[in-house]
Amino acid sequence: MALLKSLTGLLLPIVFVSACARVSLPPRNAAVAPDIAWIDRQFRTCGGKECPVPTRKTLALVDVVTTRQEASPDLTEIPPAATPAATPAEPPTRIVRFAFARSIPTAEGRQALDRLVKIATHYTRIELQGRTDDLGSKAWNDRLARRRAEYVRSWLIDRGIEAEITVRAAGRCCYLDPASTETARQNNRRVEIRLAGRRDAIPNHMRAH
Repeated sequence: MALLKSLTGLLLPIVFVSACARVSLPPRNAAVAPDIAWIDRQFRTCGGKECPVPTRKTLALVDVVTTRQEASPDLTEIPPAATPAATPAEPPTRIVRFAFARSIPTAEGRQALDRLVKIATHYTRIELQGRTDDLGSKAWNDRLARRRAEYVRSWLIDRGIEAEITVRAAGRCCYLDPASTETARQNNRRVEIRLAGRRDAIPNHMRAH
């Protein structure tokens, strides 16, 4: 009886090893990239000959990790982006259009100037930028752009606008519409007016008297 137990104890490991030898390595999980390997007790990326030959243990670990990731997705959700705080409104901008090759506004431009006076009194700074279309030389258009901006400046001063007025001008640049059509050129013959520094936002003791 004792002899039978001894023989059985010897045969079982042999049978187990033989059965394992006949079992093929499990296929590599398709979800795992071929450039990931078990290196220094952790998964690391590798490529080419740098990747060690996978063993039965590493393949089993990969399958277990992948299965857990698929079965138990990360429940930690990224909170939605907070709605940005409301910012003060951008300073208003107005456009005054001009006739072809002239420093006199069109009828539409004169109406824009009339509307401008009603709001310009509420601001301490006014920036004027004269522009032209793409016809003519650069030097000629630069002078025309300057005359257009100076026209608006004089117009504001004549109507009692007390503000710091700056003038900039450049012709044949900064087009609102780059097309080579008459409609585009009409849009580009302009002076842009930017208003800044609302008076009601300045404390009384800091205002000029």
